[in-house]
Amino acid sequence: MNDPSSPAVPFDPAALSAMVTEGHRNCRQAVSKQFGPFKWILGNMPSQQQRHLNPLLYHLIRISNLMALQSNDGRPLDVWNESRDELNAAFLGTPTNPEMAALVDVANEYQIPKEYVFAPLLGSDLWIRQHQFLTYDELEVFVGKVGGSLMVAMMPVLGTVKSGYEEIAYECGKGILLTGLLANLVNDARVNKVFLAQQDLQECEIDIQRIMVRKSCPTLKHLVRLYCWRIEKIFESGGQILSFLDFDSRRSMTSLLSLAWKTKLKMQMEPDSILNEEGVLNRRELFELRAKHLLGLEGDIPFAANDNHSEH
Repeated sequence: MNDPSSPAVPFDPAALSAMVTEGHRNCRQAVSKQFGPFKWILGNMPSQQQRHLNPLLYHLIRISNLMALQSNDGRPLDVWNESRDELNAAFLGTPTNPEMAALVDVANEYQIPKEYVFAPLLGSDLWIRQHQFLTYDELEVFVGKVGGSLMVAMMPVLGTVKSGYEEIAYECGKGILLTGLLANLVNDARVNKVFLAQQDLQECEIDIQRIMVRKSCPTLKHLVRLYCWRIEKIFESGGQILSFLDFDSRRSMTSLLSLAWKTKLKMQMEPDSILNEEGVLNRRELFELRAKHLLGLEGDIPFAANDNHSEH
């Protein structure tokens, strides 16, 4: 591995180009494997945009894999340090693996600020050091660094029609990630990853052992509805992201928000739905969302502004 403190020696352009090409291919395969059931959300977008989104989505997969690890002494793990150094080396023009080469290739092409690419990695560090979040404020910092920053990084690739989207995209990413963490509470708990704030679990008197075996507890509905209320407040701002996107990206983002919103609504109305082994939304509900997208009828998100034709 390159020493990031040493002067960067640029790669031979042909070698770098080959590495970037390999990286895009590897990212596409990993994303297809991880998010295959939901690839229809981006299916309407031009192939070039889909290709350039893959390294950013792969970055999320990599972050998720890092968070499966745990530090026993409150310090970053060697593998986390290696991941940070690999990303830094790629930005210096000396990538050490194809996937990071592809990620930086996209960041450079779309002039994505480095802070939004590094922030998800910093978010993973928060989890690795503590393996829990004591308060909701701590959890909100985490979902901001991971989900919020990644959404901001994706915006130029998605295709924007006006500037000034950063704060709204940040909130949108937070809302989507927090929805996912609540919906996946059981599966995460079963592998010793409880992302929800410990203070909330204690105040709602949640028996996490019962949750792990998909058994309800009397106060589960209070916890679920508390988080659904928080998610709704986040989306009141983040849902305005549609007004910044072009036609194809607006369709994809509308379907993604519809998926998150429908998940939130079902959890709010049926808190025990988070215990369902097949997921909060059943196959029929997911099929309906996909069918609406293919027909161009996605919607049902009351918080979203739809007028995105004017440029400022």
